[in-house]
Amino acid sequence: MTHPYIKTGQSWSFALAILLGYPIGKPARHTISFSSSGPRDDEKDLHLAGVALEAQRDFVHLTFADLEATEPSEIGMALLGVDRVHWLPNVRLFAAGDRAPLEMLHGDRRWRIDERNQLVSHKLPARHLIPRGEQVAWQRLRKMAAALADLEVVDGKLIKLGDTYRDAHDLANLKIAA
Repeated sequence: MTHPYIKTGQSWSFALAILLGYPIGKPARHTISFSSSGPRDDEKDLHLAGVALEAQRDFVHLTFADLEATEPSEIGMALLGVDRVHWLPNVRLFAAGDRAPLEMLHGDRRWRIDERNQLVSHKLPARHLIPRGEQVAWQRLRKMAAALADLEVVDGKLIKLGDTYRDAHDLANLKIAA
């Protein structure tokens, strides 16, 4: 048995990946990893950036306030740059419509997953569209996460603070110690 916190993180991460339009399973061009954790600080942000660099993937990360939280309190992205990893905290979700793929807003940029499975940025949508788009995005994400609440992710990994990507533990092998 694993802690319900792990299932919550998995269902929300998987729901976000689906709604962003990332392919399910192991795509031939696997460029983005989705992850979750408890509260973050500078040390944990640097660790996630290091994991992204080692894995050579961008990361979309959901932060939960504590082990009992039912939804994420923050979303961030670790994006591979030419010479560094950029950490973008406090990303906002946006949907251009009820069926449009979700996008992520940060600063003056709008991020989406393109046809090559990579995160690309564009200018923000019109300012007057953002509040409604954020509301729609969160409604859809909550609904999808609830639908996936019993999901068992087969190849999920746990990377402890300080561990490398190669040191990741298979979630299927983790057990709660009484």
